[in-house]
Amino acid sequence: MEYKEFAKYYDIFYKNKNYAMETEFLKNFINQDDEIIDIGCGTGLHASLLQQDGFKVDGLDFNKEMLDIAKGRVSSNLYLQNILDININKKYDVIISMFAVLNHLKDTRELEKALMNMKNILADKGKIIIDLHNPQNSGSKTDSYDNMTRTMEWNYDKTTKIEESKIIFKIDGKKYLDSHTFRIFTIDEVKESCQNVGLVVKEVYENYDINKCGLPISKNLQFLICKA
Repeated sequence: MEYKEFAKYYDIFYKNKNYAMETEFLKNFINQDDEIIDIGCGTGLHASLLQQDGFKVDGLDFNKEMLDIAKGRVSSNLYLQNILDININKKYDVIISMFAVLNHLKDTRELEKALMNMKNILADKGKIIIDLHNPQNSGSKTDSYDNMTRTMEWNYDKTTKIEESKIIFKIDGKKYLDSHTFRIFTIDEVKESCQNVGLVVKEVYENYDINKCGLPISKNLQFLICKA
């Protein structure tokens, strides 16, 4: 599906996602006067919640339709750029990248390039917080909101670390097909990729819980990363 078509429905299908809990998790690592950028900000919900609490947050996304929606929420700089080609003449105290943005990268080479791009705009004592999808099996589910239904099927190959997903949206009687491929990066792969570009993983968390250590079997992982 073209994001131009999907962007306006994105927030509806993810309205049960606990953005407030995730934002509270992020606030453990942010000072009130920090300059923050949300890389892969989508429609701007994380950035908007942080701004409501008085934080200064810019956003970056490669999708114009998503950013057009974010413009109505985020009163700061919004950059139409790809994570693999960041070109910003500014340093940030905190870089966040939520909702499995980095899982869209193909391999550790692209992961290292993205991490290097983040490092290049990170203040010397800054922090990077990334959120990664970490599935352990295959499955399917269906959910509905008003006049919209979404059916998802995903298959995870533990050998290749690739998750293939197929999604069928039925909206106002019209069917949309979508699919995506996620590369699942292990904790060790993230640590090694960080080391290769002069970064270091300080902590790994699970499910946006500051008291819960992320494990190889965790469903999702949050990494706190700093310059080495």
